[in-house]
Amino acid sequence: MREPVPGRWRWFGPWLVAAALLGFGAGRLWFLCDDAFIAFRYVGNAHDGHGLVWNPAPFRPVEGYSCFLWVVLLRCVWAVTGLPPPQTANPLAFGCALLSLALLARRLVALRLPESVRPAQPWLATLVLLAIAGNHTVATWASSGLETALFGLCAVGWTLAASRGPLPWPRSALVPLSLWAALAALTRPDGGLLVLATLALALPLWRTPRQVFGLWPLLLPVLHLGWRRACYGEWLPNTYYAKVTAAWPESGLRYLGCFLFEHGGWLALPLLLVVGVPSLLRGAVWRAMFGTHWPVLVAVGTWGSFVGYYALVVGGDHFAYRPFAHLVPLAALAGFWLLAQRVPRPGLLALLVGGVALCSNLFGWCYEHNLRGREKDGFVRAAAVLPQPLARLCRPWERWQAWLRLRYVALPRPLHDVTCRDLLASLPERGPGHVEGLSAGARGVYHTVAAGVVGWALADVAIVDTVGLNDWVVARSRAREPAANFDFAMLQALFPAADRDGDRRLGAAEIEALAQQFDFGALGVPVSPKAWADLLLALCDGEGDGLDAVEFAAAAAELGNRRHMAHERRPPPGYEAALRANVRFDGRRFAARADVAPLSDDEVRAVEQRFAAEVRR
Repeated sequence: MREPVPGRWRWFGPWLVAAALLGFGAGRLWFLCDDAFIAFRYVGNAHDGHGLVWNPAPFRPVEGYSCFLWVVLLRCVWAVTGLPPPQTANPLAFGCALLSLALLARRLVALRLPESVRPAQPWLATLVLLAIAGNHTVATWASSGLETALFGLCAVGWTLAASRGPLPWPRSALVPLSLWAALAALTRPDGGLLVLATLALALPLWRTPRQVFGLWPLLLPVLHLGWRRACYGEWLPNTYYAKVTAAWPESGLRYLGCFLFEHGGWLALPLLLVVGVPSLLRGAVWRAMFGTHWPVLVAVGTWGSFVGYYALVVGGDHFAYRPFAHLVPLAALAGFWLLAQRVPRPGLLALLVGGVALCSNLFGWCYEHNLRGREKDGFVRAAAVLPQPLARLCRPWERWQAWLRLRYVALPRPLHDVTCRDLLASLPERGPGHVEGLSAGARGVYHTVAAGVVGWALADVAIVDTVGLNDWVVARSRAREPAANFDFAMLQALFPAADRDGDRRLGAAEIEALAQQFDFGALGVPVSPKAWADLLLALCDGEGDGLDAVEFAAAAAELGNRRHMAHERRPPPGYEAALRANVRFDGRRFAARADVAPLSDDEVRAVEQRFAAEVRR
């Protein structure tokens, strides 16, 4: 797939142009999300000498961050520069995104392309890099405060190392491959898949014991696994137990479908039919795949398994396309190479690449723009994004996206951005003494479902995370649907009164008026009445002419499915009362409750031991 090229720095010019575009796009989307402050709290406690814990002793150590390498990096940067994570996380993430782009630039100018295309290769490489840098998902996850860009760097580095060329490889090839896999596994548990794939890739090279030594970097995640077990008593992060309750393909397949639609995935089908199918009909191709091109087969299978796990088991992600962000540049690289094999004319190839880039990138930026003013809703219909003829083609996306929004899946960047900004505006800077009336040395306890910014700001308060991301007991409690204070029968009975114009259908204005009258917020999805109209119409308006009685009943039934991503765990009965909260927030300030005695060390240990024993049964 690659051959030596003259000019060691041929990649630098294309990279520099793409880096400027990425900087512009990422700057417009620059944000921090509340979940990033979860990792920041662990870093803060380590900085204060308590170790990587959520609440200092006597509370049980729990690993609620699931990004070990990222928190270690933030901790080291704080120690060296004196700057806390909220100031350094995004510059570090953007640096990782630039490094990923540099790796891709080097590969693009070194690809083995047809002779007729090679004179234009630097310009074509620039065009592909601009398509990657201009992608909305790529620009989004170049910030956020999360470890996404670091994992993306490791994923790109590993994939490029795995596709370095046909076998046989030199003995030294296993070291960078193993190192990228090890770093990915240290960054996120998902990276463990790359460790397994690296072992599979090494099988054809295990001809002598000396070649096995190239796998030595894989000892790093093994050592981390032992440290996790010794420190937290678990083989997996606490977040896994909190989030993964049961396989959820109904959500994951919709999540994947929306990702493919927004990123031009539908264009892959004709490309595979033109290039892939004819190649697979040749026996020599199959022999090469299980021979000299075994590494490429393993790499493709690895990422296919990765996507399948998120789509069929996890159900997607709370954030819009975060786990798939690194697949965008890898797909662009692979798609360009495949196109170049069948289109040997540089001008036509450039035109095709530009067209694909437009189809892959335009929707995300349009949707971002049309969410302005409705960031907290986190949803607008396709008709607000595209002209009407095109909007009709988007009905499947619209229906899937509305379904996901009601279940806290694939929430867009603006929603996370404005939520975090509101929290930061209402909370003090990190430090002790922010709770009014809490005497020095007394233990403050605060219960919350949004633990990030609160946990970071209240450095000297024990935070009980009632959805379980940072609580061992809650994460292992039986997933329970929250109590529904919602009368679905009454909602359906309101249909005749809501139909103000008597056409036996409810349009957007009529549903919006109904939402102002009826408490849809009891479903646990706080959006505006206008958003409720958009959501219900997107879900069940099959003909685009409003909801008739049957469609309205179907919409009400959809509202009855109340499973929410990462919000399914609930504290076992009596747990919150036993860990009594003596800190409250009145909307302006935190204050101690004089009527609630602080917990003693012995009480904390006894409560955790008692409820841990109960959830193990």
